[in-house]
Order: sequence, then structure tokens, then C-alpha cells
Amino acid sequence: MQQDYAESIVMAKNKDAIANIIQGFCMLVGLPWYMVDEVYIPINCGKNFYWVLVVIVLKERLIRVYNSLSSKRKKEPPIEIQKFAVMLSTYLSDNDFYDKTERIDWPSLEAYKGKITQQTGLVNEIPFDVDYVQNIPQQTSDSLDCGVFVYAYAEILSEGLQVHSCGFDSACQRARYASLLWHYGVKKANEGYTSDNEIRLNQEKVLSKKLKQMQLLL
Repeated sequence: MQQDYAESIVMAKNKDAIANIIQGFCMLVGLPWYMVDEVYIPINCGKNFYWVLVVIVLKERLIRVYNSLSSKRKKEPPIEIQKFAVMLSTYLSDNDFYDKTERIDWPSLEAYKGKITQQTGLVNEIPFDVDYVQNIPQQTSDSLDCGVFVYAYAEILSEGLQVHSCGFDSACQRARYASLLWHYGVKKANEGYTSDNEIRLNQEKVLSKKLKQMQLLL
């Protein structure tokens, strides 16, 4: 009984954390999910150093999976992705995601037709579609480069490009990301910041000041 109680507490905390993320309370950009088209999430598979990038395409009700070990693993998809596809609709419904129609009228989208009940507005318990993206850069079977590949996939996609299977050097990418992190740390220390929020707030202040100066010039 004590173990069951402890597990229920952990589950409740996880649900609260996911709800806060969906509603935009725990993201530096401060945007809830209904204000964006895609959400990028790194997911750990198998409790080992095995990560994949999941891209939730909300308008298409689709999950795209970018897996740098797909050519080295069995053809069965990771069980974590299957579970995620099933629970995602429930979490979105529980957090009133589909009630937010200021930007997108969800029931009118082709991907949601027949999946949202007219009476309650709730989404039926139908898993998100899953697309396992093929022909993307792959890591060697004995390497621990999952993180580098996940970051690279996310960077390429965020720039509006497609991930192709050629021209990827994991060693160069690792050195590049290490250099960027070092530069970020030095700048953070020199400016005296103690958190990422302070950096964001300072950037907002600088932007606000520039906008005011432009208004004065006009």
C-alpha cells in the first residue's frame, strides 16, 4: 500500500508537470501549445542512453519520430512512442487544449474530423498517427551520439529544412555544440546572470528599449 501511494504521488506530479508544459507555464518562450504548429520533444527509450526526437504536428494530428538508431534496432517501434501516441490525446483533452480556438478551429481540420465529439468537444480515444521518418543521418551501433543527433535534427527542422541522410559529421557537430555552450556559459558569467530567465528578461528589456527609441524617431 505504501509503495502504491508513493507511485500515485509521482504520477500526480508528472501529470501536473505535463499539464503546465502544455499550457505554456514551464517554457522559456512562454507559449502554450495551441499557439504553435509543432512541438519538439526528446524522448528516452528503453531507460538506456537511447534518445529520439519526436515532433508533434498538431494541425495534422501526427507524431513524426526521428530516430538515429532506426537502422540498428529491431523493426518494432519503441514502446515509449506507442504509449505516447495513445496518451497524448487524453492529456490534450484534459487540459482543454481543443477549447482554445482563437487561432485554430480544431474540429474543422481534416485530421480531426470524426475524432472530436460534437456534444462535449472531447477528443475520442484514438491515438495520434505516427510517422517514423526514414533516410536520415544514423549513428554507429556502438556510439553514444544520440544527443548530438537529436539536437541536429531539431536545429535543422527549426530552420524550416528537411533532414537528409548525407553530409553529417557527428564529431564536428559535437565540437560545434560544445563551443556554443562554452560561449553561452562565458557570456552568462560575464553578464552576472544566475538563471536563463534573467537572460530572457534582459533581452526583452533591450528589445522594448529599442522599440521605444524607434517610436520616438518616428
